[in-house]
Amino acid sequence: MKNAVIAFGYHDQEAPRHWNMRRTMEKNGTEVLECHTRKKGLLRKYCDLFRQFRKYRGQTDMVLVTFPGHYLMPLAWVLTRFPRRKLVFDAFISLSDTLVDDRGKVSWMHPYAWFLYAVDYVSCHMADDVLLDTQAHREFFIRRFKLKPERVRVVYLGSRTDLFFPKETPKNPNRFDVLFYGTYIPLQGVEHIIEAAAILQPVYPHIQFTLIGSGQTYRQIRALAERKKVHNVSFMPRVPFRELPDRIRSAHLNLGIFGTSGKAQRVIPHKVYDAVACGMHVLTADTPAIRERFTDGEGVLLCEAGNAKAIAEKIAEHHRKLSHPSQKHQW
Repeated sequence: MKNAVIAFGYHDQEAPRHWNMRRTMEKNGTEVLECHTRKKGLLRKYCDLFRQFRKYRGQTDMVLVTFPGHYLMPLAWVLTRFPRRKLVFDAFISLSDTLVDDRGKVSWMHPYAWFLYAVDYVSCHMADDVLLDTQAHREFFIRRFKLKPERVRVVYLGSRTDLFFPKETPKNPNRFDVLFYGTYIPLQGVEHIIEAAAILQPVYPHIQFTLIGSGQTYRQIRALAERKKVHNVSFMPRVPFRELPDRIRSAHLNLGIFGTSGKAQRVIPHKVYDAVACGMHVLTADTPAIRERFTDGEGVLLCEAGNAKAIAEKIAEHHRKLSHPSQKHQW
């Protein structure tokens, strides 16, 4: 049997997490066999994955259920019983934590919330190993879903280094550009960015914010910007993923997340890894998770979560440093 793993799911094959995991495994001499479906609907996905899985029978003794794969775990569990294969689940997030606690899509009083909890619980307990993105997230999963610590491992996120890398990019000399891109989920705390922009507007009118994307709280954020009468914030629709590196490099400062939810304390967002990979500074909330990988002032600037004044002060401080080359931080 060859050194190989079956990547089982309907994952985005170009997503940074899968791209990095595959690259790491291949560097270590492990062949990745893609058992991947693009079918719509859970039943069609099951049928297609079952059909594809049969051609890999006997080639490997390990199956990796990729993110998002919670609803695929029952099928993967059955397929790894006879003969017995190791079943690894890249959980990455908790469905109940994300949709109930963080995004507030449904209350814990609703049966659907407990259905999501059951999906989380069962899918994790079906796996031989569960993969998560930070130690803080690992500890949360162990507590909430009663998992054995030795079965839960951390695989940190990374960046697509074929796209996100340092490159000299012209910047607008007449303004100080601050960039945020995201999906406007509560975890990102975009309202605190608007509040910080309002604080900076009368003192530093040349500090300009560009917010790229759309999502759950987008309308509320636009309404907040109108109430605050901020003229230093521009909203842009989503841009293709491959355009993001140049956007990041052309900004003077990039922004991470500033939400105050429990999940915000446990994750390191892609945008932080991407900005660092591009050799650019990024400002994000000071959390237990971010401290696992980064130190304040070394490429990543940290401030108190949910504190618009602290965000504004850090932006102004970084602007002053870049305005005086002799004080520019080298990293």
